[in-house]
Order: sequence, then C-alpha cells, then structure tokens
Amino acid sequence: MSKAEPSVPPAVPVVPILAEQLRALQWDEPVLRGDFVRDESQGFKPWEGPSGFRADAFVTQIYRRLGQSPVKAKKET
Repeated sequence: MSKAEPSVPPAVPVVPILAEQLRALQWDEPVLRGDFVRDESQGFKPWEGPSGFRADAFVTQIYRRLGQSPVKAKKET
C-alpha cells in the first residue's frame, strides 16, 4: 500500500513593501488592519495586532500605504 503524498498549497508570490510606498501614521490616527510595522530585517510586515487604537499608543512606528487618507474624527454638532 502506498502513502499519498501530502498536498502542498501553491506558493503565494511575496511582493516586498518599500518605504517609499508608505507613510508614518500621525499620532491621532487609528491603527487598522492593513497597516504595517518594520520587521527584524528592516523590511515591513503587516500589522497583526488589534486595531482601533491611536498610533501614539504603540511603541513602534506604524505605517500605512500612500494614498490612504487619514481617518478624520467626526465632529459632533
């Protein structure tokens, strides 16, 4: 009886994130899924922590892709 070979998922192409494609979040912007932090090799990796807190509440600088506007706080009237 032969063993079935384990299935290996196809490799997902990795696209490097360049510093020129990112901007640092302002202190009052909320951190969202899809934001980035620097990794150990001085590259960038997706933020995997909780979202919704202000960027200044985290010790490490958090980055967002250029072209994504800061989330503005709604003014109460």
